[in-house]
Amino acid sequence: MKNKLTYFCPILVLMILFSSCDTKKIDIEKERQNAVEEYVTKMESDRQQKLDVINKFYGVFATGDMSVLPDILAKNYTQFPSDPGQTPDIDGFIKHAQEFGNMFSDLKGKPTHILVDKDLVHVRSELKVTHSGNAFGIPKTGKRINVVAFDTHHFNEEGKIDKTWHLEDFWGIYSQINSK
Repeated sequence: MKNKLTYFCPILVLMILFSSCDTKKIDIEKERQNAVEEYVTKMESDRQQKLDVINKFYGVFATGDMSVLPDILAKNYTQFPSDPGQTPDIDGFIKHAQEFGNMFSDLKGKPTHILVDKDLVHVRSELKVTHSGNAFGIPKTGKRINVVAFDTHHFNEEGKIDKTWHLEDFWGIYSQINSK
């Protein structure tokens, strides 16, 4: 009898444990689909946040409103390359934007192409501006010109731009304002 009880008690405990376990079936396909949808939603949200920052960044040139910069640029922001006499930091960017506004007015246009690639955002911009101030040693002409620029922005973990690499078509600008 003692031998039977020795086997019966552990078996009884195991049966009680198994019967109390959650035996709900898991739908693997549904779990996979939920994970994919969650990932896509997060990616779309991250992308939209970057696009909002990019719109504010380029809006600075149209509005001259520098007050948005602390919200969109990291404290260690660096711009490559810097204009002559410009520091590569936020203060240098502000100087660049203000000088651009002094040389050109009536800015119309915006980014024409934006590619979000993880923590990088690539932007091609086309702007129409009026040459309203001294640029490249040429006094204002009042000419309406086109400006093309290419920028790559790096976003940090806080969702702010911490680096910008830019290339502006200065030769195209110069050619347009210097033409007869």
